[in-house]
Amino acid sequence: MSMPNLSVFPLLLGAALAQGPCHDLLALPSIQQDVLTTFPLSGSNCLRVDQHGLPAYAQAVGQFTLPTVVPIASATKTLSAAVLMTLVDDGVLTLDDPVGQWLPEWNVGAKAAITLRMCFTHTSGMVESHPLISDDTVTLRQAAQQLANVPLAYVPGSAFAYGGVSMHVAGAVCEVASGQAWNALFQQRIAGPLGMQATDYAAFGATPNPRIAGGAQSNLGDFAAFVDMLRNGGSRNGVTVLSPAAVDLMLTDQTSWLPILATPHPDAAPYGIGMWLERRDATGATTLAHAAGAFGFIGWVDRAHDASGVFVVRSSNQLTFPFVQRVWQACDDALLPTGVTCLGAPSPACAGGGWANGSTAARAGTIDFALLAAQAPPDSIAALLLGDPLPAGVPVVDLVAYLGPAAVFATVQASADGRARVPASLVGIAPGTVVAAQFAWLAADPCAGFGLQASHAVRVTVLP
Repeated sequence: MSMPNLSVFPLLLGAALAQGPCHDLLALPSIQQDVLTTFPLSGSNCLRVDQHGLPAYAQAVGQFTLPTVVPIASATKTLSAAVLMTLVDDGVLTLDDPVGQWLPEWNVGAKAAITLRMCFTHTSGMVESHPLISDDTVTLRQAAQQLANVPLAYVPGSAFAYGGVSMHVAGAVCEVASGQAWNALFQQRIAGPLGMQATDYAAFGATPNPRIAGGAQSNLGDFAAFVDMLRNGGSRNGVTVLSPAAVDLMLTDQTSWLPILATPHPDAAPYGIGMWLERRDATGATTLAHAAGAFGFIGWVDRAHDASGVFVVRSSNQLTFPFVQRVWQACDDALLPTGVTCLGAPSPACAGGGWANGSTAARAGTIDFALLAAQAPPDSIAALLLGDPLPAGVPVVDLVAYLGPAAVFATVQASADGRARVPASLVGIAPGTVVAAQFAWLAADPCAGFGLQASHAVRVTVLP
C-alpha cells in the first residue's frame, strides 16, 4: 500500500504482551447511566448494538427492562416507509405515483402534483400538522379525504418542511391501493415476518385512524430486528421483507438541495424515504441513518461498521440526542469494520493502552477510508506506522510492534479526548493488499521509561 509523506521514525519496542481483545463497548454503560443521572425522572433507558447481525451489547438502566414498550413518536415514520416500500417492491405503487391517482379528492390544482415520494420526504407542500391525523372519530381514509380541503403551505416539491400530514395521506393511498387496512398491512408485511410482537400503531390507544407518522409503540428487541433487516439489505434470518434496492432508496438523499422551512434535526441533516441521513461518505452514499422520535427513541443503521442499534427512552429527543451521538462515537472507536482485524495489545501494559481502528469497510477505491486512534494520551503527538503484519509481535525496549519494517506516513496530534484520524484513501489500492497499522505516542508517563506508548495494531485487508 502506497501512502504519501513517508518519513523515518525510530520505533523502540519492549517486552511482548499476551494478546487480548483490542476493543470493547464498556463506554456504553456509563453513557446510559449519564442519561439517567442527568434526567432522573425520565432517563430510564435501554440500549442495544448489533454487528454483523449478532448482538454486541444490550443493557437496561433505571426502571426500564429490555422488553419495556414505549411510544416511538416519529421513529414510526421509518416503519411506515418500510410498509410503503414493500408495495413499491410488489409493483402495487411507485414512489412517483401522484396521490390523486389513488385519492381522487387530491387530483385538483397544485395538489395534483403531489407524489408519494414527496409525502415521505416532507416535500409535499402540505401543512406540517393537523388535528385530523390524531382524530379517533374518523378512519384513515376519511382523514385523508378531509385533509384535501386544507390549503397547501408551499408549492409541492419546492422545499423541505418536516411534519406528519403528508405521510398520513400517503398511508391512506397504501390502504386503497392494497385493499387492506393499515394495521393489517403492517402486520403482514413488517411485524409478522420480523417477529415484532410488541410493535403496533396503538401507542395512544386503539384507533381506526392510525397515526402513520407518529403513532407506533415498540421495544428494544422488536426495533432491533427492524433496523437489522435494513442493515442487511432487507432480509433477516432468511426472511426477505424489502429488496436491497428499496432499502437503498430509503437511505438515499432526497432533500439536501431544497430550502428548509422546518426541521427538528439539530444539524439540519438531509432526509431519505422516512429516515434521517446522519452521515454520508465522499461519494454521497449514506453510512449512518436513523429513525428518531420526539420522545428520544432512536434506531439506526451503521453501514460503515455493518452494525445497527436502538436506544429506548421516554424523554425528549432534544435532551437525549447528544447522548446518542456519544454512543455512535463509542461504536466508531470499538467496532471493527469489515476488512479490519486486531493484532496484539497496547504497550507498555502499565500505560493503559490506546486503540487503533479503521473508519469504514476496507474496500478498494474507498476514497475516505481513514485509520483511527482512540484512548490515546490527550493532546499527544501520534505517529502512524505501516508494515507487514506480525501476529506474534516483536519486543524492543518498552513497546511491542505487530508490524514489520515500518515507516511513518503521518504524524497527527491526538485531541483532548484522545482521538486521532489519519486519512488513508484506498483509491488505486489493489484488492487483496494487506498491511498492518499501529499508532505510537510521545507521552510523559511514569511507567514508560522512554516516554512512548503504542496501540495494538490492526490488519487491513483491502476487499474488492
